[in-house]
Amino acid sequence: MTTVAAVGLLGPFREMEVRLEKEPETVQAEIALGTYLMSPRPRARHGAVQGNLFGELRSRLGLPHGPELPDWLFVIEPEIRSEKSYSRLAPDVAGWGRSTSGWPDLDETPVTLVPEWVAEVLSPSTAAADRGVKADAYGAMGVGWLWLVDPDTGRVEAFANVRGRMVPGPVFGRGQQVQADPFAAASIPIDLILL
Repeated sequence: MTTVAAVGLLGPFREMEVRLEKEPETVQAEIALGTYLMSPRPRARHGAVQGNLFGELRSRLGLPHGPELPDWLFVIEPEIRSEKSYSRLAPDVAGWGRSTSGWPDLDETPVTLVPEWVAEVLSPSTAAADRGVKADAYGAMGVGWLWLVDPDTGRVEAFANVRGRMVPGPVFGRGQQVQADPFAAASIPIDLILL
């Protein structure tokens, strides 16, 4: 019975994907748990914070040290897809651990290997969805950790996946070091991320 219901929902999900692929580049379209989301392209501040977070994580955890590849691969706005959760999302930054989940095929779009960690940079037009249906979708997809970075309040909120749900963890503010899983040892000064 469950299989029949799941197969019945794949048709509408695939129809939403066709619609998503036809959207103009001036909007950000995503599907979260079968809900179609559209938002305007983010402001420049959003992109700067996104780039800062990517740069800080990559410099600490994603660069080779010697002849070996680094353990972590970070990607800005990869499109990730999960049929089981009826979701196709583009997190602001995503990370995969080579020693745990492995790295995705970087020539595949959308990526089907679920990242271990994702971050969303909040903006007034996306905060409700990022905290709500998108966080729920990341949990259902099996993403291990979610960070919500809020340039307006100067905070980073960390969440961990507990049995398919994103559970709130520590919150960091200006002047503090972000020490949250899975990168607690990296200890990133929040002021290097936020503007």
